[in-house]
Amino acid sequence: MSADTRLRRDVRLLGDVLGHVLVEQEGEELLAAEERIRLLARQAREGGPRDELRDAVRLLPLDRQASVIRAFAIYFQLVNIAEQHHRLRRRREYDLEQRVPRESLRDAFDRLGDRPAPPLSLELVLTAHPTEATRRTILGAHLRISGLLAELDDPLASPVRADAVAGALTGEVTLLWQTDELRTVRPRVVDEIRHGLWFFEQSLLGEAPRLLAAYRSFFRDAPAPIRFGTWIGGDMDGNPATGPDTIAEALERARALVLARYRAEVRGLAATIGVAGSLASVSDELLESIGRDEQELADYATLIGAQNEGEPYRRKLSFVWWRLGNGGYGSPDELAADLAVVDRSLRTNRGARIADGGLADLRRRVEIFGFHLAKLDVRLHASEIRSDRARAALAAVAAARRHHGPRAVDTVIVSGTTNASDVLAVLDGADEPLSPVPLFETIEDLRAAPAIVEELLDDPRVARHGRLEVMVGYSDSGKDGGYLTAQWEIYRAQEALAAVAARRGVELTIFHGRGGSAGRGGGPTYAAILATPPGQPPGRLKLTEQGETISFKYGLPGLAYTNLEAALAATLLSAFPDVAQAEPPPGARETVEVLSARAHRAYRALVWEDESFPTFFRDFTPIEELSLLEIGSRPVRRPGASADFGSLRAIPWVFAWTQNRCLLPAWYGCGAAFADADLGELRRLAREWAFFRSLVENLEMTLAKSSLEIADGYLELVGDARLWEPIRQEHERTTAAVLEIVESQGLLDRQPVVQRSITLRNPYVDPLNALQVELLRRYRNAADEDERERVRRPLLRTIAGIAAALRNTG
Repeated sequence: MSADTRLRRDVRLLGDVLGHVLVEQEGEELLAAEERIRLLARQAREGGPRDELRDAVRLLPLDRQASVIRAFAIYFQLVNIAEQHHRLRRRREYDLEQRVPRESLRDAFDRLGDRPAPPLSLELVLTAHPTEATRRTILGAHLRISGLLAELDDPLASPVRADAVAGALTGEVTLLWQTDELRTVRPRVVDEIRHGLWFFEQSLLGEAPRLLAAYRSFFRDAPAPIRFGTWIGGDMDGNPATGPDTIAEALERARALVLARYRAEVRGLAATIGVAGSLASVSDELLESIGRDEQELADYATLIGAQNEGEPYRRKLSFVWWRLGNGGYGSPDELAADLAVVDRSLRTNRGARIADGGLADLRRRVEIFGFHLAKLDVRLHASEIRSDRARAALAAVAAARRHHGPRAVDTVIVSGTTNASDVLAVLDGADEPLSPVPLFETIEDLRAAPAIVEELLDDPRVARHGRLEVMVGYSDSGKDGGYLTAQWEIYRAQEALAAVAARRGVELTIFHGRGGSAGRGGGPTYAAILATPPGQPPGRLKLTEQGETISFKYGLPGLAYTNLEAALAATLLSAFPDVAQAEPPPGARETVEVLSARAHRAYRALVWEDESFPTFFRDFTPIEELSLLEIGSRPVRRPGASADFGSLRAIPWVFAWTQNRCLLPAWYGCGAAFADADLGELRRLAREWAFFRSLVENLEMTLAKSSLEIADGYLELVGDARLWEPIRQEHERTTAAVLEIVESQGLLDRQPVVQRSITLRNPYVDPLNALQVELLRRYRNAADEDERERVRRPLLRTIAGIAAALRNTG
């Protein structure tokens, strides 16, 4: 059976299971309605009248509309699970066939040949940006369904077991049907903290050490190149719910989780390593270490008495276990030292194979995660950096550093940085030696970044250890200047900042504030890392993992490993700019400078200079209704900001355009930019320059996901639709230009698997859009609040369903 056949088998199986559940739960009528609407959507895609689909959903009673929406939304959840499982299956097949997967460490090392190990630093930072529409309860069900699909891949599974799996799948889908995918209340910050920790517990704590082992199989004894960070609980920019209490809560919960994991593993090791001192020698160092434990932990030594005296490893590990549960280690270095004693004794006494098992895995875990799990960054907006709230946050950071150690929290990010004094105010108000990080977000700020950083470096407190971190924001720069200009200005800023760092003799880490969608700097992480210009030094970067991308990438352990590996492989290649094609070829800067200027003019003329655009945007997208969706603790606008277009955050800006399938922020202006450019030159840049190739590939993916024929249906909500025709024409220009550059007849012809996935999803997501238009019309025109409340939850289900279907929110 071919790989694609098995994917289709899984999708068909899950679809059949869903059909059975619909009938069991709601009756044949729901299944018939769902099938009829899907057929009409497919016919419309094949050239049939789209009015029939619109009329069919409009004629359904509201309660039936709500059930149909849920049926389609759950179908997308199941398809996403099947596709994620298929990726894992394909990776296993590559390993069995001894093929080298793209974006793997093996591929990167093959490309590098015998080059020596470079100094690498990759930090992945989880954020709680309000773009995660999936509840943790549902993510748990997804994990179990994936496990059941894996059982069906077992060629030795008996028919009896296959039937049992099918029954279990039906139970899980029934659970999904009876679990409300919408939260009834807006999550608190503590809920977001728990949500973020779930991914460490489920996958990252296990997969990151495994990746480090693979890395060291090539570069023996190399320092750990990967670390993790988080903003969850520390991001105070525009979120009044975060502050000193959430900073403390985030750090305490992370510490409790990782120490509990270590303690359980140590108990497991003690149960496993029953080496008898009468059969194998042990080192004097180990015996001396046990003696110190017995003196320092006299009460516990008395409690256990002579237990395990003849099994020294077990006895040592019992003391380690006690210390982990009772505050017996002042730092992770002390735990690492104890584990190293056990490791050395095993290795010097013919126990290397024992040491290479669970003990080595635990040691790598401690090396990566310490006692803090993920370093907490605190973020404040420049406008409140001198406020009482900021001073309270800095005091909380100082207290946290005393309790958890400096590795747990040391960074304060200043968003909205427009001058050096705002950043230096962090140091003026802090009692601890913190690392202030300027965040440059708009086009103007990115252009000013090099001069501001020069001024910052004049203060000896800023790069006191010869290291500097600077953050660049993709979201607000994209909203400000459009996709192409934002990408180019961020690239230019990185080059200029690297030059400043080289001139001033400091190591520079660029922190990339990337979102999930292309309009906010999203796209494949591997290509995005290779698209960055050479750093100072190369191979150092930090990037955010936001919203729904966290669950897509790290919800399943196998996928977590694959995605971590891709990010690390790209970081490794980026340390060698000649291999990564990071340097612009001759003439590239001049060409892209012209393209950026054209794109910027076109984008600004529509979005910022046309007085009718804000009203068109509010009518044409569900932007106002997004605030009803309880998916994040942070409001869509900063507290106290006006309700005008300029104050709208970039995340809901992109989310709204994703819902109506237009995806305008990710492509508008590019058609105008490419229209008069030399085609041969554009093709050359796509071949020879990773930055331009990534830009075009992201454009192609976005255009393939967009659907202007579906977006056209939202025009019935618009009072003045004059802007639609120029938008439609620009979409046509951009699509035609991208196809010319990549030399293809159709979008994603070079990626048939992804192309087929989008094609297969359309007949299921198009009805959700038709239902959304109808529900938006009813919600906005409701005669009273009772009617509006009846429509509200079905409307919100369309938002969550479309997000799942497109695998993008903001």
